[in-house]
Amino acid sequence: METFYRIGTDLVHIPRIQALYERFGGQFLSRVYTEAEQRYCLAAKPHLFARLAGRWAAKEAVTKALGTGWRGLGYRDVEVIRQASGEPTIQLHNRAAAMVGDYAQVSWQVSFSHDKDYAISTVLLVGML
Repeated sequence: METFYRIGTDLVHIPRIQALYERFGGQFLSRVYTEAEQRYCLAAKPHLFARLAGRWAAKEAVTKALGTGWRGLGYRDVEVIRQASGEPTIQLHNRAAAMVGDYAQVSWQVSFSHDKDYAISTVLLVGML
């Protein structure tokens, strides 16, 4: 088997996400985030917008690691989940899952950071063909 690595990074302006939430509310959340992501973010009211922005950045970073951008994918096709240890990871659904369906193995590493008005996420895709 051949192992390969792909990386993606994205930076998000947190006030942009806050403006989308304030304008569209639940419609915005339902379009972009899975129910589990919404529950996680809404549970931390003081950090709501930083968490939403961090997940948006992670979703964007995943599409970069996949090499597709959003072409053919929906926002909810990429989900940030928490492992039992609390470590974040990625779960793919629908069209995104189909893109890696031929790989023998896929694992993800996810990193978030927030500072004032910005959230950044870097993801590493480790795959085996």
